[in-house]
Amino acid sequence: MPVAPWDQFCARLARSCLGPVRLDRADDGHRQQAQAWLEPRRPEDVGHARALCLEYGVSLVLVGCARPASAQRAVLWVAPLTQGAKFDLVDAQLGLWRVDAGCKLSDLQDTGLFVALSQATDTTVAQWFASAVTDCGVEQGSASCSVERAEVMLADGTIEILGPFGATAQSPLRSLTVQRMVPRLFELAGSELALRCAQVTPWPARYRLDALSAENGREPNLAQLLLGHQGRLGWVQTLWLRKPTQSAGEVADEARAVAMPAATAQRAVFLENLLELASQLDQELKDILDPQAVFG
Repeated sequence: MPVAPWDQFCARLARSCLGPVRLDRADDGHRQQAQAWLEPRRPEDVGHARALCLEYGVSLVLVGCARPASAQRAVLWVAPLTQGAKFDLVDAQLGLWRVDAGCKLSDLQDTGLFVALSQATDTTVAQWFASAVTDCGVEQGSASCSVERAEVMLADGTIEILGPFGATAQSPLRSLTVQRMVPRLFELAGSELALRCAQVTPWPARYRLDALSAENGREPNLAQLLLGHQGRLGWVQTLWLRKPTQSAGEVADEARAVAMPAATAQRAVFLENLLELASQLDQELKDILDPQAVFG
């Protein structure tokens, strides 16, 4: 008897990974959507999962993020790799830490990286970063830490360290995949869609293409492109985080100053008209980084 593709996928996943695989089916309204959960025990587990998801057309989704919009694809929920996760102070003068994405925020309480966060302390750094739109903006002054660099696994399996793309860049991009992506990313960042989105505060699109802007003295940063990406642009393995330079009170004052004009009727109408354009911009960015929608 022939084996269904989903069953083949699950069998190969269980054979390839050291971490446990749990299977289930969830009622998704009008149909049964196949689901599985993987708790990785090593980085290779995530690599095997990514390759199988690409082969079988399954969405790989970070645990704690929202289900992909498409109800037709099976979903593999993958937990952050917590086993062996560690963090180290790499530059005391700058307050720069190297933190594995599986570290929990509770483990980092004494580092000073997170001063005013709303998430529970059992949240991992990977989950925080995937939803960090409000807690860690692209701008450097923040009650939370700033993201300097990120080691990311992309949809084709490439692992690259993304970071500043300018005068402070410490090393050239190693992979041909990302070298080819970068011109397309900056072309999109300079497009009419992106420029219209940049007229709005806060940035209206889901994905932070504004991280590639050099305005206001800010250096383009490829790592910050993934802030708040809900795990849909790549698999983050390690982050380099710098301690905040402002107190929570100072940031709250700035937030109030921005919120006053943000509440005007004129801005509300403008945002309503811009939502479709922002969604289009998000899709074009997604098509560059994950054209086969491996990450949901």
